[in-house]
Amino acid sequence: MTFFDYPGTEAETLSSAPAEVFLPEASEADWAVLLRHCRRRSFGAGEAVMSPGSHEQSLFLIIDGTLEVQTSTTGKRDAPDITVGPGSVLGEIAFFGGGGRSALVRAITPVQVAELDRVEFDALARESPDLSRQILFDLGRILALRLRTAQGPQ
Repeated sequence: MTFFDYPGTEAETLSSAPAEVFLPEASEADWAVLLRHCRRRSFGAGEAVMSPGSHEQSLFLIIDGTLEVQTSTTGKRDAPDITVGPGSVLGEIAFFGGGGRSALVRAITPVQVAELDRVEFDALARESPDLSRQILFDLGRILALRLRTAQGPQ
């Protein structure tokens, strides 16, 4: 059993694809190391977890609850909202590239997240190089999947 119990979980029924699940093969020991380096945060329904343009360089691992990702910053509904739940990761673009956040992420339900910033990632990398490499490759896999999905059928 892993940190997230993926089969049959809420994450499967949401619009985030099961292939986007973060670290599906990580062990409980891996999750324990990773979570030691994360800051647990709670958000109530309706609260913003991330805002466009904010400059935090951190990842958010969704532990519990449901989030809505609104990619349109104009207030128009030209881009569909995406709903994500437990097992998903958000914030990877700012984590890697810095700069401002690209989306508004708001809690639909009460939400628990684990936030991993760059300083703590560096500490994790010193403690567990194999796990940090696994995290980076999995984030790359998820980014590639999201890019392919955004580009549509080729």
